[in-house]
Amino acid sequence: MLTERLVSGISAAFGIITRFPVLIPLGVITLFAQITYSGINNVGVPKYIDVLKLANEGKIIGSITATFLLAETFLRVPFGWLSDRFGRARVVVGAMLLSAPTVLSSALVPGYHWLYALRAWDGMMAAALWPSVYALVGDGIPERSRANGMGVINMMYMLALVIGGALGLLAFRISGNPRMFFYYGAALFAVGGILALRFFRMRPELNKPHPEAHLEEAACGVVTLTRHFFLLGITFLQTFAISSLAPFMVRYATDPIARGGLGFSMGQLALLVGIPIAVVGMLALPLSRLSDAIGKLAAVRIAFVAIAVMLWISSQFQQLPVLTFATMVIGVAFSMSVPAWLAILSSLTGCKTRGMALAGYGTIQGIASVFGPLASGWVWDNVGHRQIFLLSASCITVAALLALFALSSRGSDTQSNAKTV
Repeated sequence: MLTERLVSGISAAFGIITRFPVLIPLGVITLFAQITYSGINNVGVPKYIDVLKLANEGKIIGSITATFLLAETFLRVPFGWLSDRFGRARVVVGAMLLSAPTVLSSALVPGYHWLYALRAWDGMMAAALWPSVYALVGDGIPERSRANGMGVINMMYMLALVIGGALGLLAFRISGNPRMFFYYGAALFAVGGILALRFFRMRPELNKPHPEAHLEEAACGVVTLTRHFFLLGITFLQTFAISSLAPFMVRYATDPIARGGLGFSMGQLALLVGIPIAVVGMLALPLSRLSDAIGKLAAVRIAFVAIAVMLWISSQFQQLPVLTFATMVIGVAFSMSVPAWLAILSSLTGCKTRGMALAGYGTIQGIASVFGPLASGWVWDNVGHRQIFLLSASCITVAALLALFALSSRGSDTQSNAKTV
């Protein structure tokens, strides 16, 4: 009986893709776009600058990446407003198709200086893309199943992070050309944009709100300024916690013990990262469905507490089995909390302003993702390597406390007790 219920639950979690077909083009767009962003930001640009053998390559790589991130961060709100006024599908398709020429141009320009303008444009297109993608999920999927829908996008996003880096390295090793991945990225944007254009033209109703959206808007109360303040604070803290730790994890794990690292081999690193990724990949959709079932705010609270506990443990006990278990728990917790949090944010407003609202919260995430690495970099250089875990753990602990005590359940899950279909 238990096995049958488990299989039935997993089937239902994946069945959301067929129940709400808007997730098909959005999943493909997320996969293709993030593969390109991940490959270019993490492999393409660093390898290209590295091959040039410049004296200040670290600053150049950082400044080019920062150009992309800053453009994405501060242009989200205008493009969110644009998607509210002129249609989300148009903005999504336009962002994909207009990204292809600039990514291709990045492979052809004579010097790295051109990358500043080109990556700024790509950041602007990313600012147009993501708020509209999440707003389309908010428009097209009822609140009772919205975390599960966001889970599809989150699963594709995480899968793309892995594929993008691996494909970028593979392209470089096979061709020896550090800019080869730019050609692949341009093709992915073009194909993804054309497929999305075709899909939305064949199914124009998918660019319209779900019939239940109007009922939800009628039942939705006014969100107070205090509640927005706490929601913004939690959004900043959770992103800051992730971004402060992520850039240094591989280096910390593989640096020799004499240099303050853990001295893990590549095989041990693969174990540390590979097992959690496999577990998270399998459980991403069932966990997001669970968030709908138990209530989105409850899922966020449970996940944040689990992440905080694991980060505090990781800061004190850094043996491979402990870190592997902690990483797996953190990955599972984020797979449950991220879709739930996005679903909560998408329910703050109605369809007429959802794009701009999500863009505003996305701007806070972008600011946190800029300051997180800066803060942890200072801690790394001036305090100690292990202390970056303490910084991240402190931030997520405060976020957990705010979620537990500053946010009331009332209004956070308008359908938290409804049956999940």
